[in-house]
Amino acid sequence: MKYNDISYIDKLDQLQEVFVYSAKLAEAIGVSRRSLPNWRDKPESIKPQHRLDIDVLYCKHIIIPEWDEPRQTFTPVLLPDEMSINESLLTPFLRRLSYGTIEIETDMAKADFDKVIDEEKLPKNMDRQIFHEAINTYLTHKWLWQKIVTHNETMVVTEEGIRSLHADFMRGVHDNAGFYSTKFRVMGKLEGVDTTLPEDIPEEMNRWVYKMSGAATLDEIAKAHAYFIAIHPFGDGNGRVGRALVMIQCLNARLMPPVFDGENRAMYYAAMEHAMAHGRYAPLIRLFYEASQQG
Repeated sequence: MKYNDISYIDKLDQLQEVFVYSAKLAEAIGVSRRSLPNWRDKPESIKPQHRLDIDVLYCKHIIIPEWDEPRQTFTPVLLPDEMSINESLLTPFLRRLSYGTIEIETDMAKADFDKVIDEEKLPKNMDRQIFHEAINTYLTHKWLWQKIVTHNETMVVTEEGIRSLHADFMRGVHDNAGFYSTKFRVMGKLEGVDTTLPEDIPEEMNRWVYKMSGAATLDEIAKAHAYFIAIHPFGDGNGRVGRALVMIQCLNARLMPPVFDGENRAMYYAAMEHAMAHGRYAPLIRLFYEASQQG
């Protein structure tokens, strides 16, 4: 993403023009006003969480307006025929897809993820939850690929299948793996978006499956993803399940699944928020097309 090539000083300068007052910009980032001049003097002192906050703000206020053009047309990336028979292509892709979907939600180090996948057992001195998150994600993505592409079995998306997918991802991580949440959930980085009330989740998921499960173009799949994340049916792991559904729908349609990771995370948050809060999907759809080229 092009915002990764822009210095944080330049990003702050452009955001300052949007917010006008330093106090408002600092409040939007979640820091004191004194942090801004300190960062300009020593940009290396900006902590990772604040770098992400700056990136999300930059995407929301600078890039999203540029991308918010309806009726844009993009060329989809088709699934390469040779990918399934070429391990040198498939394995790196599955690892990148798997770590990326975890990287968006957690602070798991790439070295820890690689260690789990390479050793396929709990490494010494590693937290058991990190192990389960890493191995569950990689093996689930690998199984989905094998079922849909290697064995040429179209995967019909059902409510039961979505709950099973959640159980696959969150087994050993979350006590309620495979069950809808009975509590109110928050969106984390996404603002201005309310999740579905717990008592309405079954009905809303039934509606999602009826309307969205058969999405077969990247435009439709992007909209289905935003809808699913807005429902937020599980207590944890909604992002991983939602992005796995994107993978399933793309593979069913023989499209290259988009890769979401630390490189495009800020734009992913900004475009998702824009779609869910304002019903404007053009930036999210463009992101899906660009992210599918990373495969």
